[in-house]
Amino acid sequence: MKSWSAEQHKQIDTKLKEVNDKDIRFFRIDEFKRNIDRVDKFSVNCPTCKKEQLNISDLVIAIDEAVNVPGKKRREYDRLISRLSKHIQKEHGFYAPFHFTYKYSFFGIVAGAILGYLLMQLNAELKLELFCMGFAIGILPIYFWGHQKDKKIRNKKMLM
Repeated sequence: MKSWSAEQHKQIDTKLKEVNDKDIRFFRIDEFKRNIDRVDKFSVNCPTCKKEQLNISDLVIAIDEAVNVPGKKRREYDRLISRLSKHIQKEHGFYAPFHFTYKYSFFGIVAGAILGYLLMQLNAELKLELFCMGFAIGILPIYFWGHQKDKKIRNKKMLM
């Protein structure tokens, strides 16, 4: 007996046989297929995934129209991809590569700039050096913390 996700993959492949690789990458078809597999896997316990199976099935029927013709189907496809990615990230713990490194680095930059500015106000002679030191103190530990979280996600094979 075939699984639901295998049938969806087969339909997508047959409908998009004529589409070039550039469009396949642009429309994130591979990501869509991976999310179909995850929805199939989690639909046993997750009511949202069960509901999304119906939306995916409806969209797969017209995926060639969504990719080739701008309009309503393409908007539905974009919304479905975004909704699936957010749900799988939020509820099931799958993240994009370097998600936490980038996210935490932003906050480290802000905290480092604030710390650097405060240190800069302490001494009139070493303003630039103190600012750079505060910036480094803010960003480096936070960057490594985010990198460690990303490493744990990679080891668990929970990458989007």
